Amino acid sequence: MTETPVSTAPRTPSAVEWLHDWSEAMVRARAERKPVLVDVYQDDCYGCDKLDAVTFSDKRVIHAIRTRFIPLKLDLHQDREFTREHQVFWTPTILFVDRSGKVRYTSPNYLPPDEFLDLLDIAEALVLMRWRGYEEAIALLAGLEYRSPNSVLMPEAIYWRGIAAYFRDGKSSSSANAEWAELLSRFPDTIWAKRVP
Repeated sequence: MTETPVSTAPRTPSAVEWLHDWSEAMVRARAERKPVLVDVYQDDCYGCDKLDAVTFSDKRVIHAIRTRFIPLKLDLHQDREFTREHQVFWTPTILFVDRSGKVRYTSPNYLPPDEFLDLLDIAEALVLMRWRGYEEAIALLAGLEYRSPNSVLMPEAIYWRGIAAYFRDGKSSSSANAEWAELLSRFPDTIWAKRVP
């Protein structure tokens, strides 16, 4: 009888391993210097179920969350202190919280995996910018453009890339304008283009 060899390759996780305690998530966020991805859900919520079944079961999304974020799932009704403080009234709502406990980006409702991956890049970039990680934020947003050049979230990514360049270069409007020129050229009819000063 031959034995089946045991693989030494790392296993790809089959699910996001959610925390359910705010305090525990914040301790890990500070220790690991990662943002917290908070999924606020409730029972009998079609969007919540779809997010779990489709997006949070996608291997790319699982990998991105596990390597870049501290995942926290909170119930809209059971975790009232958090949901009241952050005025969450719709589910699902995804919040991105920095290691100091401040919400830096919010996204309501379901998104499919491709768009959710783009959202992760934008949200992480905004967290990084609050900690002066402008170069890292620009790299994330440029990576989004490389991976998803026609994403519905691309105009927002370019807009924030301009903001990151502005601060990276000592509040240089020419740095922001260089980034925003692409936004104005490629996506002139979007709300993000209209926000360019």
